[in-house]
Amino acid sequence: MWVIWLAIFIIAIIIEALGTDLVSIWFAFGALITLIISLFNVPWWVQVIIFIVVSAVFLFALRPLAHKIMRKNIITTNVEDLIGTKGIMTEKYDVLHHGKVKINGVIWTAIAKNEKDVLNVDDLVVVIGITGNKLVVNKYKKEGEK
Repeated sequence: MWVIWLAIFIIAIIIEALGTDLVSIWFAFGALITLIISLFNVPWWVQVIIFIVVSAVFLFALRPLAHKIMRKNIITTNVEDLIGTKGIMTEKYDVLHHGKVKINGVIWTAIAKNEKDVLNVDDLVVVIGITGNKLVVNKYKKEGEK
């Protein structure tokens, strides 16, 4: 039975090396502990239970902690703060061209929410979203305008 646990361990390590989700590594730990226990001639059904319990405990107890530690160096930006901000179009937007919008002295690439819209230079727009590195904008309409 130890050969099966060794195979599960190796396969789980390979799968973890190919991804970044921190899921199969916990099954690798379960397989490793079960491999060690299998060397003491424990019945196979007990080994399976140990594998399931140890893997589940590692997965549910340590995965959140590992994620918190690994994601601690992620730098957040304030680009989401631009949503709802008004800006002035500095280059025309139409179906064939991305436009440019100036917000707080910074020029951003802009696309219209409705790709058929045309936004001209000096049009006032409002940012409604962000797609990649482009601001999604709509023409700004004052209260009562159609």
